[in-house]
Amino acid sequence: PLAVIADVDALDTLPKRELVAGLAEVIKYGAVADDPFLAWIETSLPALLARDKPSLVQAVTRSCHIKASIVGADERESGARAILNFGHTFAHAIETGTGHGTWLHGEAVGCGMAMAADLSARLGLIAPGHAARIARIVAAAGLPLRAPSLGVTRYVELMRMDKKAEAGQIRFIVLEGPGKAAVRGADAAVVAATIEAFGG
Repeated sequence: PLAVIADVDALDTLPKRELVAGLAEVIKYGAVADDPFLAWIETSLPALLARDKPSLVQAVTRSCHIKASIVGADERESGARAILNFGHTFAHAIETGTGHGTWLHGEAVGCGMAMAADLSARLGLIAPGHAARIARIVAAAGLPLRAPSLGVTRYVELMRMDKKAEAGQIRFIVLEGPGKAAVRGADAAVVAATIEAFGG
């Protein structure tokens, strides 16, 4: 069996902005695959932001387990592991639209996850309260919730270039419930409503 070696002491060398950006990926694992882990993140954010070592170890360990189980079940990228891109369709548009480096990847993913959760609620897949919960956790981590004002047309144009798009049709990673994600398309008007709701 393969082993993952992670030295959480290295996190002490990161500026706070980089640490916060990294937490976006931790939140993602809870959102798409493990709601109890998301609940733990929700209550543990103050400790994680304070770089509490036992909390960081738990966050890294559980994140690695979740990623390994998802990738292990879909080694040839047939589709299931696409859920690891939750928030990334909006995030890639944010990064490209603002110029790479303006937003850190994790910052864009954090905002993108809140947008994807909002889209999921608008599609009737999750309760609006669960989408609001994702947004609260993203904000509590110190990640941005307001998207850059690129305009709906530009967002859609950029998202059509995403690697998950099929024949120009945008595919989103959406939540179908707490800790459950899937790949779906969405009506243009619903996508536009989400973008506008986040100031995009």
